[in-house]
Amino acid sequence: MKSIAKNYKLILASVGLILLLASIGVHYFEEFKAYRFLRGFISIAFLCILIYYKQKQVNPLIATFLLIYATSSFATIWYENETMAVVALLLNFVSFLFIVKALWKQASFKNLGVFLSIVFVVFIIVNAFMLYRFINMLKDFTMGNLQYAAMLLGAMVLVVTGFLVLLYNHACNTKASLVFALAMFLFIFAEIFRALAYYDLGFGNFFVFIARGTLILATALVIHFCLMNKAPKEQLSRR
Repeated sequence: MKSIAKNYKLILASVGLILLLASIGVHYFEEFKAYRFLRGFISIAFLCILIYYKQKQVNPLIATFLLIYATSSFATIWYENETMAVVALLLNFVSFLFIVKALWKQASFKNLGVFLSIVFVVFIIVNAFMLYRFINMLKDFTMGNLQYAAMLLGAMVLVVTGFLVLLYNHACNTKASLVFALAMFLFIFAEIFRALAYYDLGFGNFFVFIARGTLILATALVIHFCLMNKAPKEQLSRR
């Protein structure tokens, strides 16, 4: 079992490094459509690793999340078209709904107490407000109200995901739950960094590569979580 664990970790690290270097390479040569294609390919590549190791035991909600997230990324190849931009954003929103569904039954307010419950709620309200302000800042860059509305939907589902994964990690308080929580927050930051990079809000290509590296690490951690040995209480819902 230890050799298998080491094997998949090495594969995850190797694939992640290859994808990062490939992304840097195509961006350097200004092949931006290929760069966006690679974003979708990241999810597919890591999903294939998961299927190879887990086969029929793959969590269908996680697999569906990765597939739809990949499709959303592929759609951004034509992001300058308003219709495709809205499609990409809506697919992104739908993909995170599967994470919400996977976490829904596992997230619990049990043993939180009044103080921690208030802290959690305040934390979510503050983060929701900050994300709203961030999306509002991008409104002038959008091609229409539909795209702006799709952005707001995406922001809302990210807030809900962050809230549920915090509850899940608090309820389990294990290495596996922490790995998954870290993965989800990396996904959230990857989305924010991607927006900063796309709308060129400063720092040149810094946010471009930070967004891509964060996304690769987040996806690898999701696969790592799925392949870890977990107690029943750590298991995410499968449907």
